[in-house]
Amino acid sequence: MRKRIEDEFTHLRVSRQRKYQLRMQRERRCTECGEPAVQGSRCLKHLVKARERQRKKRGLKRRYHGTLSYKLEAAARSKRLRIRSRSSARRA
Repeated sequence: MRKRIEDEFTHLRVSRQRKYQLRMQRERRCTECGEPAVQGSRCLKHLVKARERQRKKRGLKRRYHGTLSYKLEAAARSKRLRIRSRSSARRA
């Protein structure tokens, strides 16, 4: 059997899921999957999913490209492209 977690959230009268979220937030990890959080309480993948879920729920068509999730997504995309171009340059 696993050892019981004893911390500042153990005796709170909230659900197990909420305790998990609070522990993840304390460790600066995504509250949904546990990956390192980019900024705030979610990883980039879940930040984008939440943005699109909110747009659908509110029926919004316009995109606000200046928001955090778009900036972080663009930075991650450019980082991937730089890494990809470096690795292809090494092969040649």
